[in-house]
Amino acid sequence: MRTYSLCFVLVYMCLILSSAPDRANNWTDVVIVQEGRPVTLPCSDGPATVAEQVTWMMMRPEEKHWTLLLSVNSSRRPVDRLLSSTRGRTFEIFEDVSLQFIATATDGGRYSCLMQQRGRKLKEKIILLALLKLTLAPAPSIPLGSTVRLTAQVSPYYAVAGGMWLSPAGVPLLTVVPAQGTLLTKLPRVNRGDNGLYICSIHVQGQSSKPEYKHTLNVTVNAWEAATFPNIKYDSTGSKASLSNLPVTLPCPPVSGDYVQLYWWKPNLHMSNPEPELVFQFDRWRNHMKQNRSNFQLLGPSSVEAKGNFSFLLRPKLRDAGRYQCEVFLDSAVFGQSTTLTVLHVSNKTSSSTLDLICKYPERSQVKRAKWTHVERPDVQLPMKAMLGMLIVSVSLPVTPETAGQYICTLLLENLQTLSYTYTVTLPPPEGSSVPQPSALLPSLSLLLFLMPLIAVAVGVLLWRRGRCSLRRNVDVEHTLSHYSGEVENIYENPEDLRQSPPHGVYMDLKPTGETDVYRELDRYDPCCD
Repeated sequence: MRTYSLCFVLVYMCLILSSAPDRANNWTDVVIVQEGRPVTLPCSDGPATVAEQVTWMMMRPEEKHWTLLLSVNSSRRPVDRLLSSTRGRTFEIFEDVSLQFIATATDGGRYSCLMQQRGRKLKEKIILLALLKLTLAPAPSIPLGSTVRLTAQVSPYYAVAGGMWLSPAGVPLLTVVPAQGTLLTKLPRVNRGDNGLYICSIHVQGQSSKPEYKHTLNVTVNAWEAATFPNIKYDSTGSKASLSNLPVTLPCPPVSGDYVQLYWWKPNLHMSNPEPELVFQFDRWRNHMKQNRSNFQLLGPSSVEAKGNFSFLLRPKLRDAGRYQCEVFLDSAVFGQSTTLTVLHVSNKTSSSTLDLICKYPERSQVKRAKWTHVERPDVQLPMKAMLGMLIVSVSLPVTPETAGQYICTLLLENLQTLSYTYTVTLPPPEGSSVPQPSALLPSLSLLLFLMPLIAVAVGVLLWRRGRCSLRRNVDVEHTLSHYSGEVENIYENPEDLRQSPPHGVYMDLKPTGETDVYRELDRYDPCCD
């Protein structure tokens, strides 16, 4: 997240600053200096060049013509810290013909150092002077818990190619560009650990002998003074209701702030104004989140670049009912919004004679009326027992067709909204009916599936062997009958021959029909057919 934000800032600044229509980018050097500080503009990057005539001129960003500051002829007088006054300002020029002065808010722009020899241009150097203004708000001493703004403004803005703020430890901070040439970072809810020197790193645009400038700003938090917010702006208190474990949204003020926190009061106790519990905190600038409950989710802008408002998504349990207050901090202002949440939860409890259906709603201040109804018999008066935040209906056991069905617990809220939960009571299964237990059937089915291929193979082998024996017996009978009839070979034409055949012995009537016939002795008592 932090790396992405810094890359975004640098790219964003490069795009904005590079598109500046006033930037001619015709300078040879860039110098950035804070307002009120002395600045030296060198005329030469190397050893001093001897020239007869040295002329310094200036052009402000809004101007189109050069203005003469001073001109020195070294052939007539030696250059050794000459003073010149122009437009109420004092300039000093030294032996190396560099120019020095105290930078003011109007000194930004281009400076030209022209060296001439015998009337001819020997060398010219154009320097872009940018003025830096560092701002710390609030001004020292800084109260504990306030939001600190670190701002760097560079003029002219097209002198800057990019930049960022760094912590005292050198860690990059989330930096945004609210205006051209401006770098901003914030430290919400500061404490003593935020003390130190913060560094503003600025990368210059175009040619420069020094591509990066670093300036510091000191932050000191007064631990003995706490920030106060007497004028917190609260929106009207709202109310919401939800079934337990179903998502509900808790809104926050419509402000894209720097810091957000969420307070919670226990149900039915916030009217006596006890101390609330801080359940959620989020710092957009440090990208730091702290929460005491896991069923909260922050919605909305998670980064400074994103647009939108904060809100919280909650899947409430019964204990999450109560009043919530979302506070959004933006600089020195605080905005708040409260929401009272009612949670409906239904459970059951079984005893030897009854089934109790329990309807609970902890935040009673928002409930106008609660009731149980039987959907199939809405006119029947149900046996109910009421307690604080609880309504119980008892169903006699065993369940009968008259008592079975759907029971609805309905809450009528003070804002005339309704919230309901349906519980279904079913008839018991008929006596004597048994449902096979899957755990008992699974081993039997698995064993049967394993044995089926083995059984199939065994049956196949048995049938094949029986078929072989039956074929042999038919051949024996046919050959035996043919031997005794002497004329008939079909057993269906002379059934009497079958009655005359002896009970034992082997009879063969072999009638070869070709040379390739094979004759086998058929034994009626083949061992494989026993």
